[in-house]
Amino acid sequence: MAKFKVYRLKSEPILAIDLQTNMLDDLPSRVMVPLYRVGGMSWSISRLNPRFLINGEPYVMATQRMAALPVSEIGEPVADLASQADAITAATDFLFQGF
Repeated sequence: MAKFKVYRLKSEPILAIDLQTNMLDDLPSRVMVPLYRVGGMSWSISRLNPRFLINGEPYVMATQRMAALPVSEIGEPVADLASQADAITAATDFLFQGF
């Protein structure tokens, strides 16, 4: 698993971003944030819910819905958002710190 990679979940037809540091790869779970197609969320706050193009389709990061998922539920990687690390980190900072 790798931080900021996007994975397809095995149990649900959604994508999720891995937020967990690679230093903790031995844990049996990963902290993930789901991604929804734009229009799949009824509202969003730009700083909390940044948007990304994945395979040519726009997705919104549902930061407020992050959760720890068992590694066994995480499927194949479909994209790498490491180039968007600042926006992803700003969204989690906003969720936890309010700035």
